[in-house]
Amino acid sequence: MRLIRFPLVLLVLVSSCYCLPVFAWGAKGHRVIGALAQDYLTASTRASVNEILGGEDLATVSTWADEMRSAQDNPAFWAGKAATWHYVNIPPGETYEVSSKNPLGDAFMAIETFSAILRGDDIPAGPVREGLEFYFGDLQAHEMEVRRFALKFLVHLLGDMQQPVHSGYAHDRGGNAVVVSWFGATSNLHTVWDTSIIEHQGLSYTEMADRLGSRIEHTPAADIRVIERADPLAWIADAQQVLGRIYASHAASSELGYDYAYEYLPTVEAQLIKGGLRTAYVLNRLFGD
Repeated sequence: MRLIRFPLVLLVLVSSCYCLPVFAWGAKGHRVIGALAQDYLTASTRASVNEILGGEDLATVSTWADEMRSAQDNPAFWAGKAATWHYVNIPPGETYEVSSKNPLGDAFMAIETFSAILRGDDIPAGPVREGLEFYFGDLQAHEMEVRRFALKFLVHLLGDMQQPVHSGYAHDRGGNAVVVSWFGATSNLHTVWDTSIIEHQGLSYTEMADRLGSRIEHTPAADIRVIERADPLAWIADAQQVLGRIYASHAASSELGYDYAYEYLPTVEAQLIKGGLRTAYVLNRLFGD
C-alpha cells in the first residue's frame, strides 16, 4: 500500500433506434484504474469494500460489468437493460445537462443510483432502478447482493467515465463507426481509445499502474485534490474537451500509427490517473471518510 500523504474523502449505444456493444479501456485500462484506486483507499473504506466484495480487490472487479455482458443468467437484462449504463451520449455543442437522455438510463444515472445504494439512501426512481428490479425482483430482499452488484458496477463506471469516447456522439456510435487504420490494420476510433494506445506500450496492467502511481506520488497534493474532487458532470465536460481534439486529429488523417500513439499516450495516462484518484475519492466519501 502506498503512503497516503493527504486525506482522501472522497457506448454500447442504445436508444429507441440503435443498439451496439461498447467497451471502455479494455481490461488492462480498467485494471490500471482499479489498482491505482486501491492504493488510495482509506483503512475504513478498504475494510468496507473488502466486506462487500468478499476479498476481491478493485482491479479484479473493475472488468466485471463488461464480462457480464456475455453472461447467460439473464441476457434480457445485460443486453436490454444494463447495456446503456456504460456511457452517455451528448450531441456536439451540447452539455449533458441539456441533452436528451436515454430512456434506458446512462452512466451518469447509474453512478447516481449505485452511489445511493451504497450510502444506504432511498434508491432513486428511474430506468436504472427499474433495471435492477427486473434483475433482482424485490431489492430489499436481496440487499447484500444488490450492494455487491452496485459496488462492482460503480467501480467499472468510474473508469468508463474517464474514457473520452464514452461521452461521445450517438450518430457515429461513440466512434465505433469511425473507421481508421491502426498501424496498417483496419480498426475504429473507439477501439483505438479503448485498447490500442494502451496495448501499444507493451506493459502489463501492474507495470503501468506502478509507473502512473509513481507519477501521482510526485504530484503536489493540491493538484491531486483538484483532480479527485471533480464530480461526474465535470468529468463529462472534461472528456468532451478531449473529444474535440480526437475528432480534429481524425479529420486531418485516419492513418494512425506511431505519431498518434506518441501524441495521445500522455492524454490516455492522464485519464487513467484521474480514474484511479476519482474512484478512490468517490469510494472514500461513500463509506464515510
